[in-house]
Amino acid sequence: MSNALYGKCPSCSQVFLVAKLPMQLAKAATLMKRAACPACGETKGITLPTADEVRTFETAGAA
Repeated sequence: MSNALYGKCPSCSQVFLVAKLPMQLAKAATLMKRAACPACGETKGITLPTADEVRTFETAGAA
C-alpha cells in the first residue's frame, strides 16, 4: 500500500504524484488544489486515477 496521492490529467491522461504522506493535512490539501500536469501543464479538472493506473505509474517509475 502506497502513502502517495496521485492525480490524473483530463487532457493527456498523465498520472503524476501530487503529495507524499505523511504531511500536514492542510499542506496536502493545498498541493492537491494547486496540482498541475507535469506533461502538458493543465490545472483544471485533475482527477484521481484508478488503482490500476497508479500501479502502472509506480511500476514504470521503478524500472
